[in-house]
Amino acid sequence: MVMCCMPSIEAMQVDGAPEVKVTCDPLDLSHFLNRDFLPMNLMCDRAQMFERYIADRTKAVFDYFGLPLDAEPPPNPAKGHLCH
Repeated sequence: MVMCCMPSIEAMQVDGAPEVKVTCDPLDLSHFLNRDFLPMNLMCDRAQMFERYIADRTKAVFDYFGLPLDAEPPPNPAKGHLCH
């Protein structure tokens, strides 16, 4: 779904591979994802999630797409609690 929102994509056929690999510019992908982090963070904050869990969710999105995230996460909250 994300790929259909990118301004351009590339398809590559790797020798010996049965499938084509579709890629996009990482900078385009980063810009696309960054537009939705504020609404996601606001929803998580409204649900009273700890900052660490919001940061972990953001990192999971970056990891899924293979993008680097250079921000230090906030400290861990008390174990067993998801919200404030």
